[in-house]
Amino acid sequence: MPFAATTGFAFSEFGIATYAPRKSGVYGIYNGTTWIYVGEAQDIEARLYEHRRGQSDQSSCILRQVPTHFLFEECTEAVRKLREATLRRELSPICNKT
Repeated sequence: MPFAATTGFAFSEFGIATYAPRKSGVYGIYNGTTWIYVGEAQDIEARLYEHRRGQSDQSSCILRQVPTHFLFEECTEAVRKLREATLRRELSPICNKT
């Protein structure tokens, strides 16, 4: 099952500050036509800032795809990895491909 929410938030400094929680969970970054990246983090807000600011290993791929929005789901550390793997399989984000 893809993300429960269907409406995303702007992948901008303001959007991240306003909507991304400082909690454990999974997140997806996308633009109007493509799922770009799905990840998991102990602190969703901090991780999204890293991607946005070019501070993560995945940033170059993510930013080349011109991301516009993100979604997230809060979940415990115990289920984060499994949920991330499920979302990657379902959405096939371009920057998660190896």
